Amino acid sequence: MKLRILWAHLRLSDRLTLGYLWFIVLFVVFSPKFIPIRERLILSHLAVTVYIVAIIYWTQLRPLTHRGYTPPKWLLFLRDWHPLGWFSFLLFGEFTYLVTSVFSFGIEKYLIAFDLWLFGQPPHEFIQTHAPWWGVEVMAFAYWSYYPLIFGMTWYYYLPRATVTVRLDSHKINFGDFMNRLCLFFYLCYILFILLPARSPRHALGLNEQLQLTGGLFYNLIATMQNYVSVVGAAFPSSHVAVTWVALLTLWDDHRFAFWSLTPLVIALTLSIFVLQYHYVLDAVAGVVLAFIYEWFWRRFYLREETFVKSNLQSPLVTESAANSLT
Repeated sequence: MKLRILWAHLRLSDRLTLGYLWFIVLFVVFSPKFIPIRERLILSHLAVTVYIVAIIYWTQLRPLTHRGYTPPKWLLFLRDWHPLGWFSFLLFGEFTYLVTSVFSFGIEKYLIAFDLWLFGQPPHEFIQTHAPWWGVEVMAFAYWSYYPLIFGMTWYYYLPRATVTVRLDSHKINFGDFMNRLCLFFYLCYILFILLPARSPRHALGLNEQLQLTGGLFYNLIATMQNYVSVVGAAFPSSHVAVTWVALLTLWDDHRFAFWSLTPLVIALTLSIFVLQYHYVLDAVAGVVLAFIYEWFWRRFYLREETFVKSNLQSPLVTESAANSLT
């Protein structure tokens, strides 16, 4: 397989993912600090690289050389969705080991000091005093809604399987554009986590035992999830907030009703990360600000007419007719 041909069939999301994978490999190899899982990180990133190359071959390159071969639908699905799995789960989980590989948790004292100034007392005491159980449950539901919001919106953009019709007067995005948008933003957040390491209040202040909140189904669900997938570090800015706002802002141009319908839930999610004490107030503020800055740059550079048209001409799905035409 020629690298030039492989490179030509990589989408922006593929290139971003491979670039980040090997940036971390080089970072781990040359890090002046010892990283406990260095070998595991290198091997896992190599395995993901092999997976990406293999799936591109079987869905895009093999149809070029084997007339009559059509990739199965389940393989096309994996081809389209693989970046979401990497940046949502595998790569995020590494930050417990990576987050202090450059700097220590130096900004935590400022985040804690701001919360103390804002509330005039330890925030967890204020929350315990003023948050009723049903309010905590509403916040827990909003916090949990991050997952169906991100995956649901991705699925929405994935559903139209017809060939994309490119209109020069329209900026309506497709599935490939949405995946590119999420990929780039996640990896920007991940680099910020390394440069600005910070732990959540629960970890930095040891609040898991002190915080006495009661809720219902969703509060217990979130608490259980945090016991298994919680990352020590990666608190500033809140990617939980920032990514949700980035996804929401995608709806502004073409789905205005959906935008306004989901905005109250996204605002509640923004508040929930502090109420549940998984983040500081400034984590949420920074997440919202970062999302709006990113939106401006995305519209300024990615959605320029020539860039947008080029993106849409590269359909995110390899259909049977497309495969046959290539052979």
